Amino acid sequence: MIHFCVCGGHDGQLSADKKVYVTIFGACELKRPTLAKQVIEMRRRADAGLPQPGSHFFVTICGATEIKSPTLAEEYLDFKDAITANLFTMEDWNAALARFSGNGGVQTASFTLCGAFSANELPSENEEVEGLALNRHLGHIPDGASTMLEMAVGQGGSQRASLIGRAFATTIAAST
Repeated sequence: MIHFCVCGGHDGQLSADKKVYVTIFGACELKRPTLAKQVIEMRRRADAGLPQPGSHFFVTICGATEIKSPTLAEEYLDFKDAITANLFTMEDWNAALARFSGNGGVQTASFTLCGAFSANELPSENEEVEGLALNRHLGHIPDGASTMLEMAVGQGGSQRASLIGRAFATTIAAST
C-alpha cells in the first residue's frame, strides 16, 4: 500500500498494511502502534502462517515526516487490556521486548530531500504527565502504576517497555 501526502498535512496511525509513505511539500505525523498492539499483530500473523511485517519506506521531499511513540498511558492501557483479554501472556511480552528493544518494533527506511524525517520521536514530558494524571484521576491507572510509569518519562527502547510491564505487575501485586 502507498500513502501520499502532497501540499498538506496528515496526522494518523502507522499502519501494518501501508508500506510506502510519500510526503511532498507537506507534513506527515504518524503514531506508532503500542507495543501491545504489535505483539497481538505478531501473534495473529504467526497463528495465520503469514509473514511478519517488513519495513516501511518513507519518501520526504521539501516536507517533514515524524513517527511518534504512543504515550505511556496509552501503552499501559493497551497492555492491561490485552493481558486482561488473554490476547497474549507475560512470556509473549518479554519475548517481544527483545525483538522490539532497539526500534520500537517498527522497521523504517527513508529518503529525505530538503526536509526532515524523525523515526521514533518520544512524546513530550507534558503529554506524558498529562496523560498519566488524567488516567489516574479517571481511575484507569492506579497510583502505584502511575508512579512507576512516571519513571519512564523521557525513556525509550527496552527501558520504557520494561517499566510498562513492571507497572502492570505493581497493579497486580496491589490487587492481591
